[in-house]
Amino acid sequence: MGAVGLAGAALIGCGGGSGSTPAAVGTASQGTPTAVASNKTAKKGGTLRIAGQLTGDVPGLDGDRVGGSAMGTVQNITGVKLTQWDERPDSPGPVENVIPDLAESWETPDQGLTWNFKLRKGAKTSDGLEAKASDVVWSLERQTAIKTPTGGLQINFPDLYTGKKPNAVAIDDYTLQIKLPKPDADMLSLMGQHTWSVEHKEVITKKGADPGKTAPGYGDIVGVDQIRGAGPYYPTEYVPASGFKFKRNPNFYDSNIAYLDAIDHPLILDPAAAAAALQAEQLDAFGPLTQFSTQQGLELSKSDKLQVEWQPCMVWNPWLFDTTQAPFNDIRVRSAVAKAIDRESWIKNLYSGRGRNGAMVLPWLTYWALDPAKMGAHADPSFKFDAAESKKLLQAAGAEKLQFSLQTSNIGAYTVTYPFADLMKSMLANVGVTMDIKIVEYASHLRNTDAAKKGVYQTFIVRPDIQTYAFAQVGGGGALVAASMDSWGALKKNDKEYQAFYDVLEKQRITQDRNARRELIYDMQTRMAKNVWNFYWPAPDSPVVSNKKVHNFRPPPGWNWNIMKYVWKDA
Repeated sequence: MGAVGLAGAALIGCGGGSGSTPAAVGTASQGTPTAVASNKTAKKGGTLRIAGQLTGDVPGLDGDRVGGSAMGTVQNITGVKLTQWDERPDSPGPVENVIPDLAESWETPDQGLTWNFKLRKGAKTSDGLEAKASDVVWSLERQTAIKTPTGGLQINFPDLYTGKKPNAVAIDDYTLQIKLPKPDADMLSLMGQHTWSVEHKEVITKKGADPGKTAPGYGDIVGVDQIRGAGPYYPTEYVPASGFKFKRNPNFYDSNIAYLDAIDHPLILDPAAAAAALQAEQLDAFGPLTQFSTQQGLELSKSDKLQVEWQPCMVWNPWLFDTTQAPFNDIRVRSAVAKAIDRESWIKNLYSGRGRNGAMVLPWLTYWALDPAKMGAHADPSFKFDAAESKKLLQAAGAEKLQFSLQTSNIGAYTVTYPFADLMKSMLANVGVTMDIKIVEYASHLRNTDAAKKGVYQTFIVRPDIQTYAFAQVGGGGALVAASMDSWGALKKNDKEYQAFYDVLEKQRITQDRNARRELIYDMQTRMAKNVWNFYWPAPDSPVVSNKKVHNFRPPPGWNWNIMKYVWKDA
């Protein structure tokens, strides 16, 4: 799991939503997203104290360079993108569509190959620097120039680039054109997600910064004074192992929103300490993607000072089997591990009934997830608890004394391993399987999978597509899977079933019709369930906790955090 809170987040996007249908992907959207009716009583001013979960120092202040998008949410509340996920208080889901941000409108005259964006005028940083089309191009260039280790656009959206050059041109100050080799159904969503923001060469390279040891000419962000986007807030302070402070951007392009004067963002690793601070009114909120347990959420909901909103799946970390070699290149072994887990008991006893089983690709979204109970024989290898059958499969595979390691991060250890992995460890022991848990420092976990070889690597789901509620998920590994554990590359080369799955995956990436895409994703889910390429444990519902004086604190799926523009407090 990645660093979470405003300082970062797990590489996931999860949540529920209403049954309404998002706008078609190719539809141009116009207008300025402003405050909605439910915010007419909002009061300007005040400081929101919202804690995030992080151990020690952030891996670095450069959002383009830091693995795991540990600075992703900082970029989101300090910068602008071409589009933004719709996180307005009245939006269903709350994320249901893509709306304008720096781009006021867009059109695609050739069904997704060419995109013409009209940029708004007057989108300025707190220093008065205007964001223009040339800044967008430079920002896209910087992503590849400094070799982002993970989460960058060049990983999630490779067709945006030809080699290291973005396929983007500034026609003039307020017109940007992007040309793609083939349509991509996630285009508009990717232009509004956490993996990037519009940066300014002048700020990064001239404000006392190193000229760029990693990529000469592109600068090195070493201080918060270099984080000056055109978003609603800008950082004024970062104290290692303590937290961030933000102030409202006086030049933000929409004067109707960004109600808070400031945001204080202390870092609190221990959820119990955060719960105590909320109860003592020393904090206003904790989150998003921070892991109060189900029991903590139920207890906090009894307080007359706090409000608790339950959301599905705020953190979902699949495990990636190393299928490059024995024992996990044998589907019988993978199925045995899956069948050893009593998920229904897990949900009932550990989650107090507040949880759900995963359905492979999209385990939490009601629109797209296949209910395991309706998947028939396809779900049996992944979801049907059968300890006796698990033992038989292990025996048939010659793996009766199976031992393996699970590698997770120190962040994951605190919020995920305890008690989830420990519970799984005990369930596996019941069928004779020994699992040890390797806890690795967060940044090392993101960059180095060598220690997980011959084991299981806790990885992340990538490439969220908000507009169509789909994930083009290739094993959840992306750049996190090094050559030494390129399980998905091995499958792609050697496994005929996976080759068929990959063909379906590529087809759904360019399919713009929602119903057709849903059917393709169902196909992907059944194939993944049948082959147990990844392992998913049951996900608990997540309690989102804030002081009752806080309004519109409804953290969205993922962690884009545009919603902070709409949050306000009673005096």
